Amino acid sequence: MEEIISFTNEIKNEITANINLDTEMKRSLLAAFIRVNGTIKFKNKNEYLILRTENAKVAKFIYSLIKDLYEDVVVSFSFRKTMKFYKATEYLVNIINGGTTIFSSLDINLLESKINQELINKEDKIRGFLMGLFLACGSCNSPKTSNYHFEFYVSDENLAKNILKIINKIKSSQFDFKLTKRRNNFVIYLKKSDQISGFLAFLDASTCCIKFEDVRVSRDYSNINNRLIICDQYNYKKSIDKANVQIEQIKLIDKHLGIDNIINEKVQLLCKLRLKDPEASYADLSSMMSEELNIPVSKSNIGHLFRKIENMAKLYEKLK
Repeated sequence: MEEIISFTNEIKNEITANINLDTEMKRSLLAAFIRVNGTIKFKNKNEYLILRTENAKVAKFIYSLIKDLYEDVVVSFSFRKTMKFYKATEYLVNIINGGTTIFSSLDINLLESKINQELINKEDKIRGFLMGLFLACGSCNSPKTSNYHFEFYVSDENLAKNILKIINKIKSSQFDFKLTKRRNNFVIYLKKSDQISGFLAFLDASTCCIKFEDVRVSRDYSNINNRLIICDQYNYKKSIDKANVQIEQIKLIDKHLGIDNIINEKVQLLCKLRLKDPEASYADLSSMMSEELNIPVSKSNIGHLFRKIENMAKLYEKLK
């Protein structure tokens, strides 16, 4: 049991370390987490939204996400010991004031199984939603076991069916999730090992994906080439797709403003480098910018600059 929990937490920790989440993905992620893990309590005529998790990094991540998206919301962080089947620490993110604002913004109703379509109308938003869902109610067996099993568990059957529909909307990959009932919960699960590693890659948990593949490959060496090729193809396609979006955004900015008129020197240079080399990775761009500017430019800084480019492009979208 400890091994299973350990690998599940490795996945959750990797998801919370993701620095490439845009605002739309953050909203989708938070909506999924709140819908599954949120509870409302009333005290002294005040309404409190409580979010629970046994993973400290998840609690810190959700806390930071709320503060980032809703500056005026009053939120606190606490923890307590639980004595259910085993001793554990439960971390609480308490929305003391502003829960109604969050519910309204994300169109969440804890009593309904519907999911706001604006949160899942793009593949990146679906990725964000499923990340949040995994942080709230996901688990994955350790690859060291021969019983490959990945699952989401929820208490609402209609919500489980809606989650299946969301997964089936993914266009870049096909995943054969099934639905079953386990005691009072409904479980959306995946048993095929190659699809589990593919889904970990879809959740941007690439390190856990590689770890899963490494252990699995040692058990079934004959399939190593096919499995690594699948991971490489997925990551390459994902990088190219993201680069193409960035190029379209840069062209839009160039059309309305002109790249040479961008005030921020780093943003201007990054636009030119991306147009010059569409297949360059963030590491490549980091190296090229560091050399051009003669100062260190990290990969996380590259991601931050691309978010600025995305925000600039959105300003000109309405002028199309």
